[in-house]
Amino acid sequence: MTEPGERRLYAAWRNPEGLIRPVGVLTRLRTADGYSYRFVYLKAAEQFDGFICLPGLPELHSVYESECLFPVFRNRLMPRSRPDYGHYVSELALDVDTDPFEVLIRSEGRRATDRVEVFAHPERTPEGTLTTRFFVRGIRHLDGAAAAVDDVQPGEVLELVDQPDNRVNRRALLVSTRTGRRLGWIPDCLLEMVHHLRDVDAPVKVTADHVNPDTSPPHMRLLCRLVAPWPDGYEPLSGPEYQPMAA
Repeated sequence: MTEPGERRLYAAWRNPEGLIRPVGVLTRLRTADGYSYRFVYLKAAEQFDGFICLPGLPELHSVYESECLFPVFRNRLMPRSRPDYGHYVSELALDVDTDPFEVLIRSEGRRATDRVEVFAHPERTPEGTLTTRFFVRGIRHLDGAAAAVDDVQPGEVLELVDQPDNRVNRRALLVSTRTGRRLGWIPDCLLEMVHHLRDVDAPVKVTADHVNPDTSPPHMRLLCRLVAPWPDGYEPLSGPEYQPMAA
């Protein structure tokens, strides 16, 4: 369970077949002097064919602690000194003064040079609601999706559609408009949580949070917000693959 002042994100890894799994958890803790960071691999990592440990974090069964953000994550942040930084964070629906750790989470830490990305642990609001944001995946691989995204309006309620015939992941969930126009997919690493919420009849609502123009990278076109009631006793992202390799 997340402690007060704690912010948690997960490192995920994509194998050559396109399957994405969580492989580690990075926790930021507030301290008297600022922040400290802790990283540990998850049990899913040793079961994921072809997985290679993250640079600078070479041992699956070690606990890594630091007063600074580990380089493998820090290097995924665009420097604020770059002239296009303001435009970049605006595509993330953030501003130039946003905490870099939050920028890392919102950007999902994706780089063209490796298979690593990150995603946040869902947050619980004071009203007891589960909430998280994600960019819709696979827009460029879905016929008509890019044009459909052009017509999506911020605040628009979207639909989730089961896709059991998906060749990569039979639990895949398509995101579509209420008129049936397909937009892309929910990220793989959120699927178990979303399926669980639906199985316990917790209504999952997905809305378009921010829409970028077609000049933006495809993976940053459509930012969505997911909200649902937080079931009593529930802890998201706590299944077997999310258990840490080391205490």
